[in-house]
Amino acid sequence: MKPRCKIKRVADTYFCRANFIKREVFQLAGRIKLPGWILLFLVIFLIIGGIDRLVNVSIKAKSQEEIQEEKVVSKYPKINLKTVTKQTDEYTYSINEPDIDSENVNKSINKWIKGQKEKFIEEAVQNKEELTDGMRADLNIQMETNRITEDYYSLVFRKYMINGGANGQNTVKVFNIDIENDRFLKIGDILDLNKDNLEGIQKVVWDELHNNKEIQPYLVVEDFNQWVKHPEDWEWSIDRKNFSLYIDEYKIAAGAAGAIEIDVPVEKMYIYLQKDVDSFLKMPKEQKLEKEKIIQQEQLKLDPNGKYVALTFDDGPSPDVTPRILKTLKEHNAKATFFMLGNQVDYYPELARKVAEEGHEIGNHSRSHPNLSKLGPKKIKEEMDYSKEKIVEATGITPHLLRPPYGAYNDHFVKYAKENGDSIILWSVDSLDWKIRNAFSVKKKVESSVAPGGMVLMHDIHSSTADALPNLLTQLEKEGYQFVTVSQLLNWKEEQGTGPHFGSLK
Repeated sequence: MKPRCKIKRVADTYFCRANFIKREVFQLAGRIKLPGWILLFLVIFLIIGGIDRLVNVSIKAKSQEEIQEEKVVSKYPKINLKTVTKQTDEYTYSINEPDIDSENVNKSINKWIKGQKEKFIEEAVQNKEELTDGMRADLNIQMETNRITEDYYSLVFRKYMINGGANGQNTVKVFNIDIENDRFLKIGDILDLNKDNLEGIQKVVWDELHNNKEIQPYLVVEDFNQWVKHPEDWEWSIDRKNFSLYIDEYKIAAGAAGAIEIDVPVEKMYIYLQKDVDSFLKMPKEQKLEKEKIIQQEQLKLDPNGKYVALTFDDGPSPDVTPRILKTLKEHNAKATFFMLGNQVDYYPELARKVAEEGHEIGNHSRSHPNLSKLGPKKIKEEMDYSKEKIVEATGITPHLLRPPYGAYNDHFVKYAKENGDSIILWSVDSLDWKIRNAFSVKKKVESSVAPGGMVLMHDIHSSTADALPNLLTQLEKEGYQFVTVSQLLNWKEEQGTGPHFGSLK
């Protein structure tokens, strides 16, 4: 005989079986004589009692929601993480919940998490009839942590949810935060979004999307052009490898592309980063110097009718004098060109790097300051190649400006310059700082000889030169001069090729 009650859940099943057993026992009791009847009754009673207790335990377990918390030890200062999981008959979820040492940030993020959770539960209860047998609604929110600077972080929350229907939904929410100042970062805190930079950023992003074979066929140019104009609405994150963008389905492409996630190598975005960001990312020296070069070119667009002069310093770097000269140049917002000796760079590579990182230009002045006009091609190559290698090793840049010691050179030197695509740079104003060693006299000598488009020869190994420089720059500024690198001056004068180049005479 089969039980008549319909089984819907486990607890119902237990009750149904118990009632069935009771009915069978009483029917059987009429056919069994004592004392066997009593013994059988006792056995059945114990069985039913056990089932009832099991049913009660089952009901109790099912009525309680199982909540588990797993704490994760964080490697990130001021950020801890726990995972909260929950299971009911209708749904399950697993959520990363951060605990951030930043009150406003922490409160806002956890408010968002709570909202996602409550909305999911509400929909799960409403849609439970749509779930097939054995399925429950599921929500999974996992957090990735990308460190930008000591206090800047990108917290990337990846959400997967299935709440009825055949397919789940994948979405991304990013919180970019400044823990120290208890605030959320705007994209302008990371990228310098001036007009020219914004155009460059848009091109980099488009190229990255267009070169992706999985995304490219579905891109809609009009939609991209509309989206890319509003960086304040982008979902983005950044670390030392990538600037990442998370773009909702249908935002810039046909639905077949789905939600888009694109990683732009940070090297391609580097020149657009704010200074406090690029210093933390510790980019390769080549990237830093490339950025400085671009900034330099953008900051000083030379007026055809302007008044420019190129200050040059030979024979360094020197630990006593070069830092003083750098300080004065910085105070006057002046850029200069340093023609370095390979032997000096070998001894003071950090100083050479500092010259480059402060936006100044570096040229090659040979290894050991010989008279190149007396040397053959092999020795010239050895002298110049050694110095070039040391400069590259220290700064990451390859110098293409050559200044022969004493201004002396021969045809072998010219050939070397042509073969390497270099320019020979001499001067139009000799400060005589190497000879007179007097700050006042150096200043007067330059003032009396300088002309727009001139190249001034000085040395960053004499203290008297460092002494002369502040007053000299102040006086030249009063006369309307601006200080540029040799390369900028050559471009302004529209001079190219091997040279030699002297600069303008008075």
